[in-house]
Amino acid sequence: MNFRGYFSDQKALIGCFMLIMAFMNIVVLSDPALKIHMSSLLYIDSIAILIMAGYFILDFRRKNAFFKSADKLELGQPIDFRGVRFSNEEKRYMNLLARHHASYLDKIHKSDLEKKEWMEYMTSWFHEIKTPIAVSRMLFETGDGSKSLEEEMDRIEHFAEQALYFSRLNEFNNDYLIQELEIDSLVKELLKAHSKTFFAKKIRPVVHLESFICLTDKKALQFILNQLLGNSLKYTGAGGELRITVRSKNKTIVISDNGIGISPEDLPRIFEKGFTGKNGRKLHSSTGMGLYLAKKIADKLGHRIKIHSEKGSYTEACIHFPDHGDAFHMGAK
Repeated sequence: MNFRGYFSDQKALIGCFMLIMAFMNIVVLSDPALKIHMSSLLYIDSIAILIMAGYFILDFRRKNAFFKSADKLELGQPIDFRGVRFSNEEKRYMNLLARHHASYLDKIHKSDLEKKEWMEYMTSWFHEIKTPIAVSRMLFETGDGSKSLEEEMDRIEHFAEQALYFSRLNEFNNDYLIQELEIDSLVKELLKAHSKTFFAKKIRPVVHLESFICLTDKKALQFILNQLLGNSLKYTGAGGELRITVRSKNKTIVISDNGIGISPEDLPRIFEKGFTGKNGRKLHSSTGMGLYLAKKIADKLGHRIKIHSEKGSYTEACIHFPDHGDAFHMGAK
């Protein structure tokens, strides 16, 4: 900040000062009762001008210090205002700058985290998808196992859908379509889509469906249900039983199985990004992203997911569609 620029900004104040001085001089000179010599009046005017000039000099120095302190507002550097006296107005300006500075740093940090998460996920995703692609190529070249080839293609489709939802997670609110859906009909579609897996593993489905309508996004809810049902089918042994219940009274979908269950130490972390747990590490290759995405999407839709499990006994997943002000309470099995 230079003095010329500062002086230009003070035009209004200087104009007011000159008007006041002119008014006072006119009053003094025009009033015969005030016998003030011209030299005395000029002396008074000179003193007033000197006082005003002193004010401008001091104010310029203070504001120049203010802007020098403001120039210290750099990324990652704390702002030190010690040793500088600010007016209340300048303090408000500095607080405003500090808030914007903190907000800007927070946005950069959040963006960096999102990029890091995306790169970590994609690295894991590339490793995971190579396996079904390699198996599919081998099956295609040998001409054997059309059924196995279809299963591998389903895995590829699942991984692609998972990556798509992960990429759109932050902009999900701009992409969904809320509509009224008959939940029992949607569950029937889901069971039909997984019928081959039920048959191949000889898992007995026990279905109890009650009809109710819910406001949701169909594709997003299908993704959530596919993830929960797919996990139950994955971790339930051949000859097991899987129950799908739709309850209209409390608006819930419950998917329970008598599979291997989840370890007590893993259960609190199953919705964490990238967490695979003991089951994922020992029995199946897993990115640990399925339940994380399901939980995130459900939260954005206003639905609630709760999972109860007992190692070696059962796993129960529940999706609840609450009304406004509704409370969600689900007891363990």
